[in-house]
Amino acid sequence: RLFDSGENIANILVNLKREDQRDENSIFAVHRLRPIIQNSCKMHNVNIKIIESPAGPPVQASIVLEITSDIDHKKLENFAYDLKKIFLTTPSLVDMDIIGDESFTKFGIVLNENKIINSNIQLDQVKKILYLAFEGMDIAFSNDANSQNQLSIHLVLSKETKTFSSNTKDDILNKLSALKLMNPQGMMIPLGELVDVQEQINEHKIVSKNLSPMVSIVAQTDMESQLYPLLDIRTKIIEQYSNDYEIEEVTMFDLKLTHKDTQEVFNLHWDGEQKLSIDTIVDLSIALGVAIVFIYFMMVVYYKNFSIAGAIILASFIAIAGVIYAHWIYDLFTPSTFYMTGTSLIGFIALIGINSRNSLLIIDFVQQLIEEKHLSVEKAIAVSVQTRAKPILLTVLAIIFASALLATDPVFGGLGIALIGGTLAAYLVSLFIVPVIIQKPLNRLYSLNTTIN
Repeated sequence: RLFDSGENIANILVNLKREDQRDENSIFAVHRLRPIIQNSCKMHNVNIKIIESPAGPPVQASIVLEITSDIDHKKLENFAYDLKKIFLTTPSLVDMDIIGDESFTKFGIVLNENKIINSNIQLDQVKKILYLAFEGMDIAFSNDANSQNQLSIHLVLSKETKTFSSNTKDDILNKLSALKLMNPQGMMIPLGELVDVQEQINEHKIVSKNLSPMVSIVAQTDMESQLYPLLDIRTKIIEQYSNDYEIEEVTMFDLKLTHKDTQEVFNLHWDGEQKLSIDTIVDLSIALGVAIVFIYFMMVVYYKNFSIAGAIILASFIAIAGVIYAHWIYDLFTPSTFYMTGTSLIGFIALIGINSRNSLLIIDFVQQLIEEKHLSVEKAIAVSVQTRAKPILLTVLAIIFASALLATDPVFGGLGIALIGGTLAAYLVSLFIVPVIIQKPLNRLYSLNTTIN
């Protein structure tokens, strides 16, 4: 479907068939079709972009660099075009553009009020004929028995009539003079006699952020994570501009450039889909840290022992390696690169709880065997692992089979793979690592209890 979203912008929305009804996924289809469309259809200096709608909230592009400054807007634009050269030399970046108007020359039609008044013609009459000629308007309606609604009759000059053969003032005035207006005395006045044609430079649309003018550079990534080209661009900016600018690292990625001579300041802020991904990862990492702290103190309260609680958390950290290896193994069997995503971190958080539960089953049974059967710590651990291995395995298999349904999902695939790899690793840790690391704390605990008794 083709629809306009601006005077110089048109969007074509393409709906693909369901994935099981086509031989190629959308990522490879866009990668294959982009150069074909851009090389075959590009004309009149048009910029063709092929963009997949992101799975999350709508954003301008995969990578967006917002440049703000309080200096002259023209200098800000020149700085943005200079930075765009770095984008052009960065591999795996496509569909680059600057969100801003380019300068071009145009002709403006200015009403000559003195001539209009002397011709006894109303200003509104001149404005309406200009709008009618070039934009058109509905002048009447036609009733049709076969139509549900009235049919509007739209009057406008033909495309050939309102097209200028050359971009000169004389040509425009000659075209306008073909249109005539009648004054109250019945005289026909050529429209070209009532207006002046002036050569103008287009007025730029100024976008502001935090009360400062802003120009944005946008780009899409092709078969690549957004983070790698971002880091590459950031490194090149620091290397190429360090001689002329004082560069301050405002945040982990944002930069502040101050010219050493003129003291002009440019603020570089990264946004787009990449920014949303990083914010999600940061938030989930904080949630992971909070979960670890809460589980640790819950274990301390439950066992009344810091060493046993620390052993459980240590085992959980070892099990996290299974998530990383699962992503690496799955990437070997996928046609495109499989990255660790924000949903993978949700798997990390869930894994901490799963591994803690497995450890609880073993440690509780060990303590029960020691206190009720009076077994040694080593014997109790061996019996507990042997007894609890089967119920833990059944739980692991249930999680794996359920998570397998998520593994191929484009959004929650990271969560599915994280749960599969992490749960398998947690099972192995429960059988082989947990017994080793809890042996010493339990020996110390029960030897202390024996001494006190």
